[in-house]
Amino acid sequence: MNFIMPPKAERETWPNEGRPAYSWVVERRKHAPGLDDLLKWAYGLGASRIDFKTGHPVTIMVHGKVLFATRHSTDDFAISDIVSHMYAQDGMSMLAISHDLDSAYSVSLNRRETLRFRVNFTPCEVMRGQGVNIVMRPIPSRPPSLESQLVEPEVLASNDIVSGMKLIGGVTGSGKSSLAFALAEEKVMRPDANCNIATGEHPIEFLMDYIRSPTGSKITQTPIHPPHMTFAKFVRGTTRREMTELIVGECRDSETMDAAINCAITGGILGTTIHADNVGLMMQRAVSLCAREERDNLVSALAQSMRFCLNQRLLPRKGGGRVAIREFLTFDRDLRFKLMRTDPQCWPEFINDVLKTDGQSFARAIEARLEQDLITEEVALMAQRRDD
Repeated sequence: MNFIMPPKAERETWPNEGRPAYSWVVERRKHAPGLDDLLKWAYGLGASRIDFKTGHPVTIMVHGKVLFATRHSTDDFAISDIVSHMYAQDGMSMLAISHDLDSAYSVSLNRRETLRFRVNFTPCEVMRGQGVNIVMRPIPSRPPSLESQLVEPEVLASNDIVSGMKLIGGVTGSGKSSLAFALAEEKVMRPDANCNIATGEHPIEFLMDYIRSPTGSKITQTPIHPPHMTFAKFVRGTTRREMTELIVGECRDSETMDAAINCAITGGILGTTIHADNVGLMMQRAVSLCAREERDNLVSALAQSMRFCLNQRLLPRKGGGRVAIREFLTFDRDLRFKLMRTDPQCWPEFINDVLKTDGQSFARAIEARLEQDLITEEVALMAQRRDD
C-alpha cells in the first residue's frame, strides 16, 4: 500500500499544528485560526507558495525549495472547510464538476498590515477518489523597488514608450507582476508624470491605491469577474475613459488578444503578460492567441504595434534568495517592418537571431549576473543548459 512519508522530526514545521485552539476552520467565511496562523508563519519564512492537497501534508516553497509545513496529512473534511471558507459554500460542488477556481484571500497581520494571497483551487485524483489541490501565493503589499529588482536601463526606458504594446512573460512565479507594477509606480511618481493608468486583474495583486503622485496621475485597478467583467470587456470599456495606458493582467484567450491589439494600434499603450519561456516563444504564443478567422489581420497589427518584449526567470542567488535574469528586445520601426515581412511560424527563430546582436539574450543576462557575483558558476551552468 502506498503512503506518504511524514517529514523528519528535526525539520521545522508549523509550530501550532494539532493544538486545539488552531483548528483549520472554526466558522466558515468568518474564523479560521489554524489556516490564518499557518499563513502568517509561512509568510515569516519568506514562502512564495503554500500547497494543500487532499491526503498530503501541507508544503511550502521557500527560495525555490519545497519544505514540509505540517507533519500530518490534510483530510477531506479539512480541505472542504478550507475551500468553503476561502471561496464560498458552493466551492466543493464546483470542484466536483471539474471547475477550477481562482480567488484571493486576506489575513490581518496587525492593525496596519494585511497579508494577501492569490488562491487557485483545482480538482485532482487521489487514492480515495477525487481530491482538491489548493495553491496559495502571497501578494506583497507593494511591488519591490526597481533598484532591488536590479532592472536594466533598457527595461526602465520602456516606460518612455508613447504608444503600442509591451509584453512581459515568464513562467508562473517568475516575478512578472512585480516588475510590471514597479514600472507603473515609477511612471506615475515622476515629477512630470502626466498619465492615468487603468489595470484589469484577476485577482488584483498589488493594491496600488497607496500611491499619491505629485502631479495627480493615478493607477485605477478593476477586478475581472467573468462573465460580467472579462479582460476583453475591460479593454473595450477603457476606450471611453481616455486612459493613457492599460495593463491587462494576462492575455490568455483570443478575445482578450483581439481587444489588446486593437487598443495598441489605435494609439494607446497596452501592457500585458503572457506565459511563455522566452521572447521568441512569447511572440509565437501571441500569434496562437489570435482568432483563426482574423489571424492574418491581427498578426499584421501585432507586428506593427509591438514595442517591447521581455521574459524573466529567477535563479538562486548567492547567499540566499533569488535574482532575476531577463531576456528583452526593443522593436524599433526597422525591426517591426522586418517582422511584418517574416512568416509568423518563423518568428521564434527570427527573434532568437535578432537577440544575438540586439537587446539582451538570457545567455548575456547570465554572464552579467555571474560578473556581478550574484550567482555561482554552478547556477550559471544550470541556467545556460536550460535552453540547450
